[in-house]
Amino acid sequence: MEQAVSRPARRLRPRPAPGTPLIVDRPQIREVLDVEAGVFVPAGSVIGADYARLVQLRMEVRSHMRRGTPLYKCAICGVPVHICCSRDAARFFFKHRHEDGNCPAVTSGALNQMEIDARKYNGAKESRLHLQMKEWLVRSLSSDSRFSDIHVEQVWKGAWTSQWRKPDVQAVYCGQRIAFEIQLSTTFLDVIAGRRDFYLAEGGLLFWIFARFDTDRLRMTDDDVFYNNNANAFVIDTKTLEASTQDGAFQLECIWSAPHPNGGTSGLHRKRIRFDELTLDASTQRGYYFDFDGARRAIQEREQADNQLLRERFEQLFGERGFYGDEGRIAWADLKRRFARAGVPFVQYAGDLPYDLLQGLYSAKHGRPFASKRKLLVEAAHQVANGGRHLRWFSKALRHYGRGPQLKAEDRSGSWGKKVKACRVRESLSPEAFEPDRQHQALVEFLFPELCPLP
Repeated sequence: MEQAVSRPARRLRPRPAPGTPLIVDRPQIREVLDVEAGVFVPAGSVIGADYARLVQLRMEVRSHMRRGTPLYKCAICGVPVHICCSRDAARFFFKHRHEDGNCPAVTSGALNQMEIDARKYNGAKESRLHLQMKEWLVRSLSSDSRFSDIHVEQVWKGAWTSQWRKPDVQAVYCGQRIAFEIQLSTTFLDVIAGRRDFYLAEGGLLFWIFARFDTDRLRMTDDDVFYNNNANAFVIDTKTLEASTQDGAFQLECIWSAPHPNGGTSGLHRKRIRFDELTLDASTQRGYYFDFDGARRAIQEREQADNQLLRERFEQLFGERGFYGDEGRIAWADLKRRFARAGVPFVQYAGDLPYDLLQGLYSAKHGRPFASKRKLLVEAAHQVANGGRHLRWFSKALRHYGRGPQLKAEDRSGSWGKKVKACRVRESLSPEAFEPDRQHQALVEFLFPELCPLP
């Protein structure tokens, strides 16, 4: 039995806690153009706080940039930008594809990053560990009769283009051509994206194999592979080689994460599995044992269903003024627990609710005064307009629910029309008087997701 080769030291960084904003503290590029939507958006809102989603977006952005169809551009100079990770922490920022000196946001160093990545990648491929792992892989594949046409460092030519790749090992498994690449280098997202795009176009499947995969902390390049492979990673070593040769079936150690509610993830699970236990999907360039994305969708669907029930329950109690008395206190305590589980800020007491605002929005939704003895929607509209602070959100609700014709029909005296004109004049002279009270914005966004984004 071979002795395991000593492995190089790795620069590690802790993964961020769920819900932590992932943008760096002082990004050079603070706003980007969403090319598809044609709108400018804050860089922080694109980067967000969902680490798994961001790592997948990072790959998508880089792939589109390689194809000449960038997803985002710098809001100042219009140069395509991609998402980079800071050197010492899992914090991210947008970076120009190239610097030409015409933008005040300087994001590049003196060296071309693609050149740096290529040098690191090619250097890692010459290491002793890399050579040893190729030998283990070939011997493992050769022990399984379902693999054929096994080749080491053989050129894979594009069927319709002049492009080519030379995977570490390639083989055919049950009719599917697979390129096995051994992951040892420090950072080469562009190399990963380029290989994914090539094998996707060729109908092949790119399958990454690690020498190790740490339980607690990982390199960014590990996560670039991990989260874009449905949060699955694979390791081969002397133990998996021995199991493969003894059983006549290619075996690997699989490492995966499971999603938790509210965006969290589990620690890393580990299990030795056979290759035939994997789901192989060349259309998404993924081979996985545990379906992380499927499990996350199931959690999100349950959360969405629970959230909708919570919205309906709150609306029912609000309409019935059911927050008071003995039964009301029990119902209120239940609401607070459910809002806490949903991660939505909620007031301590019913009397602290933004009653006028919610009454106005529910009135717009139902087309009648809600939780009120008034009879006409236009009466509720007058009440909201008198306050001013809720008018922008109320106006959006009226537009969304199509209440314009109804208000016009109910406004027989014309007083509502006059009030709207007067409010527009006042807002043009003193817009701060119409700035919404943001204290309860998160609650309003939860109760009325169809109105997001709020003005």
